[in-house]
Amino acid sequence: MRPNQRRDREISRRETEKMRVELIAEEMSLAVRLLGGTGPALVQNNKAARTTRLPVTVIERLRWRKFKRIPADIADTVREAVERHNEEGLARAKHEAFIARKQATLAAARLREIDPDFYGPEIDRLGNVSDGAWSTSHRMGGE
Repeated sequence: MRPNQRRDREISRRETEKMRVELIAEEMSLAVRLLGGTGPALVQNNKAARTTRLPVTVIERLRWRKFKRIPADIADTVREAVERHNEEGLARAKHEAFIARKQATLAAARLREIDPDFYGPEIDRLGNVSDGAWSTSHRMGGE
């Protein structure tokens, strides 16, 4: 065993730890921006603080990467808030897709009342919207 072999490994561990800390800081900074939505930094910080239930000063320090090491409980709180945010966004998208399907069904019914012969292709296109989960997820992708 060479005398400096252990030292090389410690440097590698130290560099790995630095990269991990930097990645967590970057993740938290982006999470604060995501939770804050659009607008100036002050508004984003306030929204993110309300969402995470953390003090605004902690959110500001996360946003501008002022922590040397982010405590695990703060990181977990922010990650949980991001998860809730994503779930709410998914639920909102599903609801909007449901509303769009119902509006398409109503539009097809109105066109059928007006003149089914003239509006036949449009009625067919609007009538192809189904309530199945598999087919609607594919239709939202652009089909």
